[in-house]
Amino acid sequence: MIPKEILLGPITIHLYGLIIAIAIFLGWFLAKKRAHLYKIPHKIFDDPILLIPLLLGIVGARLYHVFDYWDLYSRDPIAILYIGKGGLGIWGGLLGAILGFIWVAKVRRIDIFSALDLVSPSLLLGQVLGRIGNFINQEGFGPPTEKPWAVFIDSAHRPPQFLNSAYFHPTFFYEAIIDAIFLLVLLYFSKKLKARGQLFAFYLILYSTGRFIAEFWRIDTATIGSLKVAHILSILTFLFGLGLLLKCRKTPQA
Repeated sequence: MIPKEILLGPITIHLYGLIIAIAIFLGWFLAKKRAHLYKIPHKIFDDPILLIPLLLGIVGARLYHVFDYWDLYSRDPIAILYIGKGGLGIWGGLLGAILGFIWVAKVRRIDIFSALDLVSPSLLLGQVLGRIGNFINQEGFGPPTEKPWAVFIDSAHRPPQFLNSAYFHPTFFYEAIIDAIFLLVLLYFSKKLKARGQLFAFYLILYSTGRFIAEFWRIDTATIGSLKVAHILSILTFLFGLGLLLKCRKTPQA
């Protein structure tokens, strides 16, 4: 397995944190390159106000993860702060980041739908890279399997019921591949969809569809009775995205 940390003298580099940093930079770079499509000035990309959606995204992602694994964190609350070791829930991260971008758009007087259209591919790119981080941290994998593409999981990261199994479905790669395909689709349609807000709606539809599919190979997410929380959120997000897609079809780009 790939090591989780790289030691450079007195400096310890956590690969999970490094991947998140790379994802943030590439998302920022992609949005900057596409800003002209939405008539958003480049100066906004050097504005410290962009730290707001970043911070809200990280806080939201961490809080969702802590909620998901409250039995673990309730016994060791200080571990909530160890974010460099992994543990970010994408649903909380998306909500926090989106609220942050909406706030930035209002403060800087940028059309909200145009801003959300702009950042949608960047969000999806971040999700692709984030799943690679799950591989590094050995989290977000699926049930045991003997498939040739199975990944080895250390005993310390295996669920109690699967301690005698060594190889599992690489669900993080399944979702990363689905999201990478959807990213290409989203970039293609970014020049086809002319109504403000439709690309963001399309993003919600695509991502929720991919997550709904990948969730069938997850064994570590929260449930309500026999229903997986992620499946419920995926359905609600899909319906919201579909409604937004239809509502925004008559709102041309600013």
